[in-house]
Amino acid sequence: MTNIYFVLFIILALLYLYFSKKLIAKNIDKPHQKFATDFIPPLLGGYFLIIVILFDIQLSWMQKILFFSIFLLGTSSDFKIINSPNIRLILQTSIVLFFINLSNLSLQDTRIDFLDFLLKNFLFNLFFCTFCVIILINGSNFIDGLNGLVTGYYIIVFLILHSIGISYEFVDNELLKFLIFVLTLLFILNLFNKIYLGDSGSYLIGFFTGTLLISIYSNNSYLSPFFIILLIWYPCFENLFSLSRKFNSNVSPYKPDNFHLHQLILDKVLEKTGLQKNNANNLTSFLILAYNLLIIFTASFNYSNTKFQIFILLFNIFFYLMIYFFLKKKS
Repeated sequence: MTNIYFVLFIILALLYLYFSKKLIAKNIDKPHQKFATDFIPPLLGGYFLIIVILFDIQLSWMQKILFFSIFLLGTSSDFKIINSPNIRLILQTSIVLFFINLSNLSLQDTRIDFLDFLLKNFLFNLFFCTFCVIILINGSNFIDGLNGLVTGYYIIVFLILHSIGISYEFVDNELLKFLIFVLTLLFILNLFNKIYLGDSGSYLIGFFTGTLLISIYSNNSYLSPFFIILLIWYPCFENLFSLSRKFNSNVSPYKPDNFHLHQLILDKVLEKTGLQKNNANNLTSFLILAYNLLIIFTASFNYSNTKFQIFILLFNIFFYLMIYFFLKKKS
């Protein structure tokens, strides 16, 4: 197995060396993180991740095809092939719905009585699981605005899962370790503006993690469902909060803006430190990641205690909103 991963690493390295200079010239007409950097690196992160996932021996060929489909959808967004957000959302939903049904993924005991009652209905369960994964996919895309923020966040998630001895159903444990290694490699490259995840990478990691967590909760009943929520609270809440504030402002949910929390924090870091844009970008990522590491690490100490997890989740939401509106008022 070690030899397989060594070969895989060589393939990834060669792909990067071959494509980096070619894709940088063919990149989109605007920087992927144009508010945070003046440099346009290649959007190659998704290429690294899809190769790792396709090596998973526990996935069926149809599951691999669906993961590859979400990767292609993200790539088509990166290179302006599919420009309509509505079409992308419909395709996302179709892929996720098919995958969840194919994999027999479902949610049962959420510790919320009325929701558990509704989840007994097959169609409601199917669409609810799909909705949750779609929120994570697009939330991952929303927070992909700073160097290393998405990759760093998912490194934290996977390390915490590994540290508490989670059992997996359709993911090889050794391969998951290698995925952490690849994410770490991407994190470092991203900090130095050598590579971005792009939509292909953020779609793929959100899809992979969302379906993995549903499987994990279904097979590890001792976990509190709110611990699972806490693992992915930041991208999910960023997505839901962004949609709600745009709705309240009568703005299209598809219209991009610079009012995500990480963007407001970056503006304040630039104002207070006088750092160059890329250094301020990296510092902002580290601040956000350090907070999330503290929160998720604390939650992992008592991952079966629902009341404890709810308390941390509510504290997170309160703290997020307090910081957000303070910075928004000052901007």
